[in-house]
Amino acid sequence: MQFDRDENLIVAVAGMGVYGVAPDGRIFKVTDETNRTWYKLNDDSRLRMADDLDIAPDGKIYFSDCTTRYEMTTNTLDILEGRPNGRVVCYDPATKTTRTVINHFYFPNGICVSHDGKSILIASTSLCKVFRHWIDGPNKGKTEVLMDQLPGNPDNINRASDGTYWLALVGIRTPTFDLAARKPGFRLRMVKQVPTDEWLAPALNHGCVLKFNEKGEALESWWDPTGISHSTLTSMREHQGYLYLGGLENNRIGRIKLDGVDDSWTGYDAYWGAKSRVTGRVTK
Repeated sequence: MQFDRDENLIVAVAGMGVYGVAPDGRIFKVTDETNRTWYKLNDDSRLRMADDLDIAPDGKIYFSDCTTRYEMTTNTLDILEGRPNGRVVCYDPATKTTRTVINHFYFPNGICVSHDGKSILIASTSLCKVFRHWIDGPNKGKTEVLMDQLPGNPDNINRASDGTYWLALVGIRTPTFDLAARKPGFRLRMVKQVPTDEWLAPALNHGCVLKFNEKGEALESWWDPTGISHSTLTSMREHQGYLYLGGLENNRIGRIKLDGVDDSWTGYDAYWGAKSRVTGRVTK
């Protein structure tokens, strides 16, 4: 989710597409399809699993479509299959058109526009990597690896108040699961012959949030190794001196008090400028 300049809350809805919620509560559709891949017989224009999004300075909405092969209820099969079935898509409100920016991507998940607005950061859950795709400047159109060999499966990415970024790890890597990732025949037999609740999986009974900089260097980490309070963390958002946590299977919202940060910092102000309490106008 992200607020646009007009304070509409733009939301990625798995199985439906991208929708908006206006300040008065009105719900509207942004987009539910992208351009069809010209060489495919099967029409892949429908958005199957819009996951995360962010909004660039020019208003363009970049979002991940995790898989074009599976549905919400079977998306874990995409990670086990280990093929590039996902894509990164962009909606341009100026032209009201949607296009695929990156095709054949390994389970793209978290999307975050960089602080300078010239690139987007993309979390690949299945590859345990974070990529940078340039949307402006001399490297426009290029994609590169920003973080490699992460200790877990990355999910959402968000900006931090000090110019760095937050990253949630929804699962922690294990030697057994890493070995299974190199054995496609084994994984195929597993999903066909073993009950779902006995499949190999990353360690999901942990909670972890990393902080990293523009160079892809991990700076700090917060853990819940027991998973009692916050396991399977998928999202975090910094707001006025606190880091708020959300999880895939949690029935609660977590909060961490951050030390040495700007307690007045908000995500909306960082993207669109501070709003005057008197006039209500946004000033950058």
